[in-house]
Amino acid sequence: MRFWIQCTRFETGQSTHINIALVGSMWRDGERTVLAFVGGDGQTIEVIETPEHILAVHLGAPATAP
Repeated sequence: MRFWIQCTRFETGQSTHINIALVGSMWRDGERTVLAFVGGDGQTIEVIETPEHILAVHLGAPATAP
């Protein structure tokens, strides 16, 4: 399991690292994924990766059956 994951900012295309443990929710908005951080300030970041991709990076590749 990885807590720091690399994402690409939607607005600039620049790479950024996100601590997934601080993300309270995420949702898809058209071509972008919005990550909302925990806490009362309502900070969000928009990235190009899908929620499925972000979770796969965080949790690792699924195990294959023998």
